[in-house]
Amino acid sequence: MNTFVSSIVSGCVLLFAGGGLPAADVSVPATLPSTQPAKLPHLEVDLRHKRVRMECEAVNASAPLEFFVCAAGGAEHETVLRSRAKASHVHLGLLMLGIEPGQPLRFAQPGDRRIAPTGPLLKMTCEFWKDGRAVSLPLDRMMRDIKTKQALAPLTFVFAGSRLMSDGRYAADVTGHLISVVNFEYSVIDLPELRSNSNDMLEWEINPEFVPPRDATVWVTIEPADGKADGGLGK
Repeated sequence: MNTFVSSIVSGCVLLFAGGGLPAADVSVPATLPSTQPAKLPHLEVDLRHKRVRMECEAVNASAPLEFFVCAAGGAEHETVLRSRAKASHVHLGLLMLGIEPGQPLRFAQPGDRRIAPTGPLLKMTCEFWKDGRAVSLPLDRMMRDIKTKQALAPLTFVFAGSRLMSDGRYAADVTGHLISVVNFEYSVIDLPELRSNSNDMLEWEINPEFVPPRDATVWVTIEPADGKADGGLGK
């Protein structure tokens, strides 16, 4: 178990149907039950199907989007969904699947040029009830272009992994940056290409055709996709 894992699992407990298992034991995923998901608050880690499921709620924000999922009580005016799941638990869940993080947005000299987030590629699906029927669709279908009102091309995200702060706290637990659609230094999951978080550069909004009513429960399933993004320099 690396230093980062040791820091975020300290004091955590994973609850299983058959009882409790100290989080320190997750260093050997093969020893965990393969038929029933591991449970964390608002989160399920399904080792058998290699996926993490995060419980969220629809926000129906009217502002341009900076996040797909933010922590409840965070930047809810610019996100599609909010979640009460802890960011470090999402990180831990992906580690339990054997997925190692890359790096979030960072800056390089000279001129503090931006380097795009890197990491293993992820695919995400949203599941919820709307108008009395079960709906399952790719994450990107719940957003659209602000100007054209057209659907987005399929998106792939990366497990960037946020950072540890100088006081040892997991940064995304503090900022609430779970899944961002523009680049931030502390996002757990981000886009692998440079996208500015300046207000005048924001391009996407919720797609009311697909987003369920406010406060509706939405489960976001996070799975590994093929490939890895290496990042690139920006201005």
